Amino acid sequence: MYSLQNNQNMRIEQYQTSSPFASFLPGLAGPKGIPMWAFYVNRGQGLASFGVKDKSSVMTEFFPADKSYQMVPYQGFRSFLKVKKENDVFSYEPFFESNEKHEEAMTIAPNRLTLEHKHQASQVAIEVDYLTLPNESIPGLIREVTIRNENDQPVQLEMADGLATMFPAGVENSAYQAIGNTMKSWFDATTVDDQFNFYFMRGSTADEANVSEVHNGNVYASLLKTSDGETVLKPIYDRELIFGDELALHSPRAFNQHQASSLLEKEQVSTNKVSCAFSVIDQTIEANGEIKLYSVFVQVDHLDQAKQFVNEKMNQAQFDAYKTQAETITAELMNQVETKTANPLFDAYVSQNYLDNGLRGGFSYIFENEANKKVFYLYSRKHGDLERDYNDFSISPSFYSQGNGNYRDMNQNRRLDVLFEPRIEDYNIKQFINLIQLDGHNPLAIKAVIYQLNNEAFPFESYGFTKDEATLFKQQIAEGYTPGSALKFIKDKNVKLNVDFEAFLTDLLAVSEEVLEASHGEGFWIDHWTYNLDLIDSYLSVFPDRLQSLFFSEDYTYYDSPASIRPQQAKISKQDEKVRQYDAVEEDEEKTHENGQWVRKQYGQGDVVKTNLLSKLFLLSANKVSTIAPFGLGVEMEAGKPGWNDALNGLPGMFGAGVSELYELKRLLQYFEKVNQNDQGTVKLPIETEHFISQLTDTLANLPRVMKEDQLTLWKQLTSIRDDYRQRIASGVEGKYVTFNMEDVHKMVAVFNDYVDFAVNAVEQFDQNLVPTYFYFTMSLADDGEEILDMIPHAVSPFLEGIVKKMKLADSYEEAKELYEKVKVSPIYDQKLGMYKTSGPISNDPVELGRAKFFTPGWLENESVFLHMTYKYLLELLKSGLYDEFFQDCETGLVAYLDPKMYGRSILENSSFIASSANPDPSTHGKGYVARLSGSTIEFLNMWMEMFIGKEPFKYDEARNELIFALKPVLPKDFFTESNQAQFKLFKQIDVIYHNKQNKDTYGDDGVQPVHYTLTLSNGQHVQAEGPEVTGSLAEQIRSMDVRQIDVELG
Repeated sequence: MYSLQNNQNMRIEQYQTSSPFASFLPGLAGPKGIPMWAFYVNRGQGLASFGVKDKSSVMTEFFPADKSYQMVPYQGFRSFLKVKKENDVFSYEPFFESNEKHEEAMTIAPNRLTLEHKHQASQVAIEVDYLTLPNESIPGLIREVTIRNENDQPVQLEMADGLATMFPAGVENSAYQAIGNTMKSWFDATTVDDQFNFYFMRGSTADEANVSEVHNGNVYASLLKTSDGETVLKPIYDRELIFGDELALHSPRAFNQHQASSLLEKEQVSTNKVSCAFSVIDQTIEANGEIKLYSVFVQVDHLDQAKQFVNEKMNQAQFDAYKTQAETITAELMNQVETKTANPLFDAYVSQNYLDNGLRGGFSYIFENEANKKVFYLYSRKHGDLERDYNDFSISPSFYSQGNGNYRDMNQNRRLDVLFEPRIEDYNIKQFINLIQLDGHNPLAIKAVIYQLNNEAFPFESYGFTKDEATLFKQQIAEGYTPGSALKFIKDKNVKLNVDFEAFLTDLLAVSEEVLEASHGEGFWIDHWTYNLDLIDSYLSVFPDRLQSLFFSEDYTYYDSPASIRPQQAKISKQDEKVRQYDAVEEDEEKTHENGQWVRKQYGQGDVVKTNLLSKLFLLSANKVSTIAPFGLGVEMEAGKPGWNDALNGLPGMFGAGVSELYELKRLLQYFEKVNQNDQGTVKLPIETEHFISQLTDTLANLPRVMKEDQLTLWKQLTSIRDDYRQRIASGVEGKYVTFNMEDVHKMVAVFNDYVDFAVNAVEQFDQNLVPTYFYFTMSLADDGEEILDMIPHAVSPFLEGIVKKMKLADSYEEAKELYEKVKVSPIYDQKLGMYKTSGPISNDPVELGRAKFFTPGWLENESVFLHMTYKYLLELLKSGLYDEFFQDCETGLVAYLDPKMYGRSILENSSFIASSANPDPSTHGKGYVARLSGSTIEFLNMWMEMFIGKEPFKYDEARNELIFALKPVLPKDFFTESNQAQFKLFKQIDVIYHNKQNKDTYGDDGVQPVHYTLTLSNGQHVQAEGPEVTGSLAEQIRSMDVRQIDVELG
């Protein structure tokens, strides 16, 4: 039923009887195209909904996945056929109902969806292709329908093909679903020049004083290609001409009763109704011949734009070009991680993960000239789809499309970007660390990047602008611009550039300043800061010789949030005789409006406060140490939100704490070991932090931590110190600094380390079997309701998350192996599936934990196989040297190796979670739910890098001042082809080919490792390097990508 085609496409036979699933086209139109979103299901003719930007501009109604499975066959694309063969007439609708007598298939390609149907009785076959419109100034969807006559005699075909429901531009989905009957009063459609339908709203729909006409619209046009030539067809918008009075849209009553061609002569009504988008054909198809129907669904700003598109683009050559261009857009991206092993499924899985990872985190795009370099991220978006119906997804309908996103999502999905593209350098570290606040938290929502022109004398006229065009452009970009808005201006004003646009844009960006915008969003999660450590690790694995400049360059800032955390006493309340912690955060929007989003001197009126990375990490450490929970049992969820596991949303109110963040805090403190205490660098912080840091270190250094009473006192003191500090910075900072030399920093870090080590030990002693991931506390108050008398800790049932973090810090192979063996015999391991669940049973934990408690076991965050966390665990097995265990678990836990019938969707695509055997419905066990865009993609790509590169490609010998490049692959022998080779892409462009003549694993006592390198430089020269390493200038050339290919002999 499932098979891999062309090394990247997944074909599903009889797809309508396979497990239902939902997915999407990637929404990529190229840098100089406008994207459209399009979601599909494996029912009916696939496409469930499509539109522009988000749900505020749907072209067809957006239904969640469960309803889409029901609605697509009716409200989606339909094809009605009357086939006359000799004396037989067959009337039927392909794809409408699954029938064993009909052969059907769905093929999922990276940027295209294909459906096939063969009607056995009539011997007519239909193929449908969907792709989004690439490289155009308007967003659109293309549908190509091929009808083949597989008879040895001609057939007469009447067909109505199109979309049963077509909205005008600007229909907001939720509004239509709430008052659709009323909204129809604004709907209108018209056929223009007998060539295309134009669907529009007659005016604005808002109930407000400002009323306006609407000029934009949606467009439908079709082209028929036969052996006689090409014809743009007159379309139909009145669905009564197709369905008659069949309001349920079950059957085409009017089409069945009339000759197809006669329908075009009937009068159409466009007002006060929902329209359709159909074309009709009355055509003879010769024996073994075919005809093609190309249809486009686009959105335009005005009617003239539609006319121009139809007049210039409606021809077969253009549609064929679009198909090639769409394929090229994704192929060029996926080829950046091209992998060639003996397992084509694995290779294709690598490419698909890279594509999906970039759809959430973005793909780096470098604009570089001799003077400057700018890093830009294309195609990122806040994800959402038919299964993630709760997310307000958004795909920017602009050239050089970039989107908004959440801090955690974008941060973690960019973890390895410097390893894909070294020219990024520390860009992502700065972007995300800059957003860390003085209190150690960060905003949730990151907006699209804009640029501010800093050079008033920029010579626009030398690039082809007229003086008036230059003046107008500078006026329009006064508040900032994006690459997309710059290109739109040039196209709209028909500016005649005398250079390529990207050459102009590169020079413009070189004299512009990037402006990053963020907003507080929904709250402060306790895990967000941790992902920055991965960014730093990745950077140092490529630039180990730049440690000093990374930590001490003074170009970091602090985000100035309108939100702040209330003091502890203000958060505590009694709920049903239980003491709880609610309403943790308060917002002051005026603060942002007054001072901007960066902390400034003179309490918001002066220059932006600048510091270095090590200083930010030191203050972050102090903040997190001050939030360690009572008795050291984790890091407090004291700001109203949990950590990675959003579904434990009740834990913060129960004085919850996370152990994962405690382990990450220990990891954070280890960075200070990389900096010698004799270094000349300093930690430089606002003077307002001095009292906080001195009180914190003095308290931790002097107070005994042996008895329980001492621990409760210590926690109260730390809480008081923290609340006092937050009050000090509430109005901003004066602008003076306190500095610490590295010797003093190391002493303070040692105090922090001692306390963190104590806390880690307390956590691990709490349960001798599996380390808990979460704690909550029962608080007892004195009669006055203010004094805290006691905090009784309770461990939540073990979750995989804390185990992953513990293994990340394992000191030895033996420690990691012991932990692995404990997990393997625990309830976290799903014996039936051979996979690792998010947790064991949580049935005995309090209802207040969060919504996870109300999910069915084995579903979502309640004991399912949440792929992101499962992959995190597999990655740590690999990093810990548990190679045999890793590859064994991959056989049952890696999506690419699963039985697709069980998984229920393409095994090239990840899902958010897999229903575990804890689910009471056995039919769900092993099935994947919620498509693609999750953190699992970066975890797998991290595995891929560990397998093909090793832990870090570069090291630095300080004594010799020499850069060292060394590959340390971890590949089983069955990964190598019959010619004993395995190949991958380094830095998106260097082909690395391993030659394993001995056909052995590259790990273990008898494993082979690199013994010789042959470098093919960019100029074609071949250079040899003997031994396991490449050093000096040759290593520099590899890092600067002045190398085309590296052949590595293993021995």
